[in-house]
Amino acid sequence: FQHYALFRHMTVADNIGFGLKVRHGPSRPPAQEIRRRASELLDLVQLSGLEKRYPAQLSGGQRQRVALARAMAIEPKVLLLDEPFGALDAQVRRELRRWLREIHDATGHTTVFVTHDQEEALELADRVVVMSQGRIEQVGTADDIYDTPNSPFVYGFIGESSSLPVKVENGEIWLADRPIGIAAPNEPSGDATLYF
Repeated sequence: FQHYALFRHMTVADNIGFGLKVRHGPSRPPAQEIRRRASELLDLVQLSGLEKRYPAQLSGGQRQRVALARAMAIEPKVLLLDEPFGALDAQVRRELRRWLREIHDATGHTTVFVTHDQEEALELADRVVVMSQGRIEQVGTADDIYDTPNSPFVYGFIGESSSLPVKVENGEIWLADRPIGIAAPNEPSGDATLYF
């Protein structure tokens, strides 16, 4: 699902129908059904009327929509979107995020959306998996991740944050040798970091 994965020598409609056309045997739909499905997906991705154009005649956002339609044409059990907006400018990214969420809600496809953009993850996902160096740090809804980050990495992932070196003594947080009125009853005594 990247614009450069489109076939430059094929029209938009042919790109969308490609996955169906290359199927073998009884799983390959008739040509008329492939055209109908491509037309249906062009409507869904709001590109009706562009079916005879070539990828070079489209904007980056339009190419992304064609790539999504092509991926959806074969009705996959899971749709993997790996950094789909990485090459687009910020304004186009925001518009496509809203649009992609609407498409997801309308079709109900199970979708795995891979991104390094916190805003994209928190806006688009029903469930977020925050990973660091190939390990899962936290899984939850966007609200869970935002409200109760469970590690310094996750706290940094959710956006702008600050931290202070503090000490925990007898279940209380101290800063510069003074208690600051915040209890930490479940934290061991010693040096710690306060995130806010």
